[in-house]
Amino acid sequence: MRHWVNLALLFSFSTLMVTGVLAFTLPFSQTNTRLHVVSGVVCVALVAKHVLSRLTYFRSIASRQSKAMGLMRKASVLAFWAVVLVASVAAVPPTNWLMDQSYETRQRSQIVRASSLVGFGELSPHQRIVVRKPKRESDVMLSIHLGYSTSLDRLPATAVWVESTTGTMIETLYLDEGLAYSEVVPRSTSSSDGSLLRRSDVLPIWRHSYTMVSGVDPNGDVDGLTGATKNHSFELDEYLQPGKGNRFVVCVEFNLPGDSNDEWQEREWGQPSLLYTALIDVDRESPHAILELTGHGGGSEGDGNIRYDLESITTARKIADLFLAKLDLPHSMATETKE
Repeated sequence: MRHWVNLALLFSFSTLMVTGVLAFTLPFSQTNTRLHVVSGVVCVALVAKHVLSRLTYFRSIASRQSKAMGLMRKASVLAFWAVVLVASVAAVPPTNWLMDQSYETRQRSQIVRASSLVGFGELSPHQRIVVRKPKRESDVMLSIHLGYSTSLDRLPATAVWVESTTGTMIETLYLDEGLAYSEVVPRSTSSSDGSLLRRSDVLPIWRHSYTMVSGVDPNGDVDGLTGATKNHSFELDEYLQPGKGNRFVVCVEFNLPGDSNDEWQEREWGQPSLLYTALIDVDRESPHAILELTGHGGGSEGDGNIRYDLESITTARKIADLFLAKLDLPHSMATETKE
């Protein structure tokens, strides 16, 4: 049994080490994270089994009478680990230099993360839900249900965000994992030539809106001319307050490359990204709003501006089944409404 534990510990630790290096140097991946967490749990269990099987040994070296580990050696081990912990927490050299080499630090201008108040998941293989919780209990909660056609073999790349009624992005609520951590992504999982796509090619309308408020251009560089919009908070919270006449626009852009037609014949691209929107009035009686097809992104020649000529869009219209936005009132207001 001891040999089995030792061999299993070797494999689990090797997996833990490799996935840790990948997480440090490459964009976030759910698969890599899952492997890292699972191998970590297995490794902890095996180490615990190993320690328990050698409990007598560890007790002997911990005792004051131990000849193998004198007081000075024990103190040196504790001191060494204390230095490592303090240096890591305080971010002093060389720990800060080490972290500066990580993908997260090197590419921080390219990484788009939703607020910690945003949650998302899959209700079924063709249904997603995005929920934006409020900071205050007195505010409303926004949820967006994304229902795609059940005939799809794969779901399109999708971005969900909120704009003011004047067209300024307020907050990005959801961006596909493959697009959230890098400006360039593989053209397709089956592509053999290693060619890449840019986020501005896949979701040009979202990317253009994001550039306008963040000051980060499609190359991932900070635009020195425009910069980030001054006094822009990137937060939806003030718009979720009821009783103040707040209104905003929910936007969903998606793109499923390869759905070509007579007008859009480029095989790799197909029809352009489509934009669905809905005007949300926080104080209106109906809590639901259906997102309607508004425009498209212009295909491979898209510059981020919305095109409203939809006559050439055919099969791409069938990708979305139902996009629905919903406001959930605070518990106190919901109770008053029922009464």
